[in-house]
Amino acid sequence: MRNKKSLLKITYTAIFTAIIVLAISVIKFSTGFGEGYIHLGDSIIYLTACVLPFPYCIIASALGGGLADILSGFAVWSVPTAIIKTLNALPFAIICKKYKSNKILCKKTILMTVVSGIITILGYFVAECILYSAASATLSLIGNWVQAVASGIIFIIMATALDKINFKTKISKGV
Repeated sequence: MRNKKSLLKITYTAIFTAIIVLAISVIKFSTGFGEGYIHLGDSIIYLTACVLPFPYCIIASALGGGLADILSGFAVWSVPTAIIKTLNALPFAIICKKYKSNKILCKKTILMTVVSGIITILGYFVAECILYSAASATLSLIGNWVQAVASGIIFIIMATALDKINFKTKISKGV
């Protein structure tokens, strides 16, 4: 039984990794600010961290984000993105582990969208300062802010819908 649960966790991790890659690299809209774009990936990362146990949610988030950058032609961003996406998932993973619930959406996960949004904005600002320049990073702040807010809103909509079908309970039974 233990091997079956381990295999199921690995399988869910792979599935969520693939969904994150697709949500970042395929479904995206330009923000009009630098190279930034709005994508569904961060929302999926939040969701992943709410339904998969630690460290599986972290692995899916880091791999999904990093692979999306590589596949989209932005390989230079893959390592910073993997780090930032790990940090995005971490607050959700901590809250969801500490406050076990059958629901994805609650006041605490809504608050974590703000925390994770700040991580996105600051993380990409620092990464862009290192990779390019402070001036370039400053220009990208608006796009990163738009991405962070959009991710929070999309997560809330998805979590509301998924809670109606008891998604977390169904996933959690296997892991």
